[in-house]
Amino acid sequence: MTTLTRKEIRKVEEYYYWIGYKSWYPFPEELKEKLMSVYGVEPFPHIWTEQDIYEGSRKLIFNYFSNKSM
Repeated sequence: MTTLTRKEIRKVEEYYYWIGYKSWYPFPEELKEKLMSVYGVEPFPHIWTEQDIYEGSRKLIFNYFSNKSM
């Protein structure tokens, strides 16, 4: 069973900080809640893979910050 946790969100925040997105650190609580609501629990009867979570959260994060800068 693969889900996203608050600890993993902190790791993702740090990753984006160190690769150059320093203005994104720390993620707003609104974004964290969105990530947890989508990937914090598995949708029964389906399961998330690590790749599903990685790609899906990456898209949510980039979408969130691209819409906030407009």
